[in-house]
Amino acid sequence: MIKKLVIVALAVVAFGGTMSAYAWWDTLEETQSETLTIGEGTNLILEVNATAPAGKVLVPSGVIMGINDVNEIVLSYDINLSKETQSDLTLNINASNVLIDGAADYASLVNIVISPSTTNINNGVVTVTVTITLSEPTTLEIYEAIFDGNITFDLTFVATQ
Repeated sequence: MIKKLVIVALAVVAFGGTMSAYAWWDTLEETQSETLTIGEGTNLILEVNATAPAGKVLVPSGVIMGINDVNEIVLSYDINLSKETQSDLTLNINASNVLIDGAADYASLVNIVISPSTTNINNGVVTVTVTITLSEPTTLEIYEAIFDGNITFDLTFVATQ
């Protein structure tokens, strides 16, 4: 009887540990968000510093993940116009000036996916998601040069007719 109680207690503890570990792991994919207001025909350039969650390191896609590694950084922006317009405007979002630790040497390894990159906007709010990943470097030397590097880039938001 005691063996059965011990087995049941261990099963409950193991299940609870699994659930709490999953809950902790689920929090590793952190999203940073901001609200931006732009006017018609206005270019808004936002300097972005893509940082991994505290204590984590962005690593290239396809590598073996360590416990402190993440393979993407997700940024979210709520965009609205400074005034309502008579018709929808086209909002275009582009990334440029990508740097790792202030240098463009390996900037081609940084992948920036903007979703949506073009959309209509008027009196509502449009949410834009920017996902940053790294491609796998071809050599260990390049990997060591970009490891835990500070990734910066400009996001340009333009609303036009």
